[in-house]
Amino acid sequence: MGVKHALVLGGVLSVVAYVHSKPLFSTIPVSRGDSQLPVMPAYQLDSKIAHNLGPYGARYSVPSAISSKVPQGCSVTMINILQRHGARYPTKTSGGEIDAALLKLKGVVNIAEPSLQFISTFNYTYTADQLNDFGRKQSYIAGQIIAKKYASLGAAKFVRAAQKDRIVESARWWTQGFQGGAYDVPISNLPEPDLSIIISDTSNNTLNIQTCVAAEARDPAPGDIASGDWLGRFAPPITKRLNKLLPSAGLNDNDTVNLMSLCGFDTAARNGSASAWCNAFDQSVWKSHEYYYDLEKYYSKSYGSEYARSQGAGWVNELVSRLTGTLVPDHTTTNSTLNSNPATFPLGPSAPRIFADFSSDNNIAMILSALGILRDAKPLPPAGPIPSPQQFVVSKIVPFAGSTVVEKLSCPTLPAKDYVRIIINDAVVPLTDLAPCGKLGRTEGLCALDKFVESQAFARAGGNWTSCFAK
Repeated sequence: MGVKHALVLGGVLSVVAYVHSKPLFSTIPVSRGDSQLPVMPAYQLDSKIAHNLGPYGARYSVPSAISSKVPQGCSVTMINILQRHGARYPTKTSGGEIDAALLKLKGVVNIAEPSLQFISTFNYTYTADQLNDFGRKQSYIAGQIIAKKYASLGAAKFVRAAQKDRIVESARWWTQGFQGGAYDVPISNLPEPDLSIIISDTSNNTLNIQTCVAAEARDPAPGDIASGDWLGRFAPPITKRLNKLLPSAGLNDNDTVNLMSLCGFDTAARNGSASAWCNAFDQSVWKSHEYYYDLEKYYSKSYGSEYARSQGAGWVNELVSRLTGTLVPDHTTTNSTLNSNPATFPLGPSAPRIFADFSSDNNIAMILSALGILRDAKPLPPAGPIPSPQQFVVSKIVPFAGSTVVEKLSCPTLPAKDYVRIIINDAVVPLTDLAPCGKLGRTEGLCALDKFVESQAFARAGGNWTSCFAK
């Protein structure tokens, strides 16, 4: 359990315990195969804000030009899910930065600006690093959705999680929803994942990569440099406005972005009800806020990093192993002890047809870059302008409870018969950057299985893993 924190600006301190309260959303158990899918919990915010909260936004159905319906004449025969944990409170580090910004506001009185008057009585309590009720509901309902949408695959599943409290708990709530269990149960009664993989810088783990020495040694992180550049460009006018309206606060640009992050964090803590912080800033600045986090992830955990694709290669090889039923040799981040044992890495005809892996936004971003999808034509510019269109958008890819589903499909009427499709938060991904997938990949998001395996040559050839240890 994380450490409980509280900062109160007037008013009475409320206590947040690490148990779930009575849900505000419908969480009725559902039967497998029901026609109507449950709806994910949502932030009660205008989309111009809700969809620009970076990693602190809630998962939503991202639009796509390609239909997510199973193509005519095809059937899904396997799914591989890669899901981020549900909404959480701030980490100890980011929470400390938020606390520092709020502390500067403690002595501010006589606030004239209506949109900021809430500050005099605002209080924020949190249990660092842990899920909140909104995140629990997200994970639970996500499990229900998979059970209903893919009922034809049966009830057997294999669930893995990186061994971190919020990730394991998300996997447990997901499994409870998937199995049709009730939501209103103690956490201790939830089913455990089939496998929780220890997190260590001396032990391989494809769901939490700590073993790329060169990447871990980067200080400052490239993403911090890039996002810091952008912060220095978009935040000063916002900071100036706040300091004018909040005399004696003395906020800096880092304080500003930390206060903006409270829009997502506090809304999640309020079970989706809008935080007053969301309206403390003009709607026009939220796109720049999103881009700040896009740059941070892009340059440290995606295509802008020289190590990210190597770090994600192990999971890609596990995916290819599952899709083909044959273990792919890997010397990057896979745990050979676990993956050589059918009890901890089931493969082949007797294995479940539903695999669910739970991880964090950073690790998922690395894995998606290793897959070679959602690559922008040019690197994201730290100095702006914000590209349009833009492929790598954090709130669309790895929001709280964000879900990547890799489907294996049987299509007897098509030449290759077995195909692969990738769906991220309900949006079918055009496989434009996977050249072997051809026109069908670009227009329908469908790739013949053998061509998909060919497209993953980077991971299969070792993922340039030796670069992680180059001096």
